Amino acid sequence: MSIKFTKIQNATERKEVQELYNKSVPAHEKAYFYPLWWKRKRPNISFVNIYDEDKWVGFVFYSLHKDLVYVWFFATCDTTVSKEYDSAMFAELKRLYPNHRIAVSIESENETADNAEESAKEKQFYESNGFRETGYFVKRKADSFEIMIIGKSFHIEELCSVNKAVYPLIGRFLASDLRKQIQKK
Repeated sequence: MSIKFTKIQNATERKEVQELYNKSVPAHEKAYFYPLWWKRKRPNISFVNIYDEDKWVGFVFYSLHKDLVYVWFFATCDTTVSKEYDSAMFAELKRLYPNHRIAVSIESENETADNAEESAKEKQFYESNGFRETGYFVKRKADSFEIMIIGKSFHIEELCSVNKAVYPLIGRFLASDLRKQIQKK
């Protein structure tokens, strides 16, 4: 397995990415595709293909803010080896940004939820890839998302700054709204 990231070059690639995005991101977590697509040209944002050799396997959308890489969305199309590709994608991010911390939001474990076993496995996956708990949770409607990180420290204000950097026009509103949704473990 030899993972590499490439720019999304043409309408065919964009369509593949959009179809995988629509299929893989749950509706209640989904942002509209085109605002994300348009942001890819900004210097602090990457919306790229993931390739294994010459085989397209998925996409990743992430942003950079100071020394923090925040992974917003990613998906791989081959479900039989998706965890291997996901692990390889994080390894590639670590290789590309060796002096950066990497943060993600994952659905919080809820022992009484219908997907409790799936959430526990997801958290184990992240821990096996070097992520650790930050102690921060973001509550959105009925969902709660835990912030996990690879690196030494994290403060929730950094996530507010990421929102401001990615969404300059409405970032202050998003950061203010995010502060209201924060829970500390």
